[in-house]
Amino acid sequence: MMKKIPFSFALLLPLSICGCFSSWHGAQFNGGVGLEGETVLLVPFRETTSGADLWYGESRRGLRVVQTIKVWAETQEADAIFVSGERVDEAQKTIRDWAKPRLSDSDWGSIGRSVGARFLVEGAIEDFQLKDRRSVGFFNATAVVSYRVLDTEKARVVWQRKGWRVGRDKGHEGQFKVEFGFDNPREIELLLLRTIAKRLGEELYGSYD
Repeated sequence: MMKKIPFSFALLLPLSICGCFSSWHGAQFNGGVGLEGETVLLVPFRETTSGADLWYGESRRGLRVVQTIKVWAETQEADAIFVSGERVDEAQKTIRDWAKPRLSDSDWGSIGRSVGARFLVEGAIEDFQLKDRRSVGFFNATAVVSYRVLDTEKARVVWQRKGWRVGRDKGHEGQFKVEFGFDNPREIELLLLRTIAKRLGEELYGSYD
C-alpha cells in the first residue's frame, strides 16, 4: 500500500526534482554577510593595463567599474550604504595625490574612517583586452582584476582577490562565459566593465546561483 505524501512536501517535490531552487552563496568575509548593511567607501580602481599606470580616480574604466557596482546594488535591492559627498571627494583627491609609491593598510584605514566608512574597497584593472591577441579580427574580451576589502576600524584586509580573470574563456576558477552578440568595440568594452562590476558585487554582497 502506497503511503500518503504530506501535502506541503508534495508541493515542494516537483520543484526539487526540476532543480528550481536557487542556492545562496554568501560573501567570503564578515561572517558571510560581506558588505550588506555596512557603510562602504568604493575607491575608483587604478589601471595598469598595456603599460598604463593610472592612479586611483584617473582611470576611466576603473571609475566606471565602481559606479556600476552601485547601480548593480540598487537593482539587486542590496542593503548597500555607499558613503558620498564632499568628504569622499576630498578623500579621493588625497588618494590620487598621494606622494608615496603606495598606501599602507594603516593609511587606507585612516582614509576610510575619515569619511565614516566601516569597509573600504580598492583595486586595480591589471589587464583588459577586447581582441584575441593570437587571431587577427576576432573578439575575445577578458580582463584581469585584483582587489581588496579592508576593515577600516582594524586597518586590515579581510578579503582579497589577486589576478582574477573575468571574461568569456572557461576552464579556470573564477572565470565564466560571456556571450557577446555584437561587434562594436565600445559596446563590448562597456559590457565587459558591467560584467566585472556584477561579479564584484556578487562577491561583496553574496548572490544566488
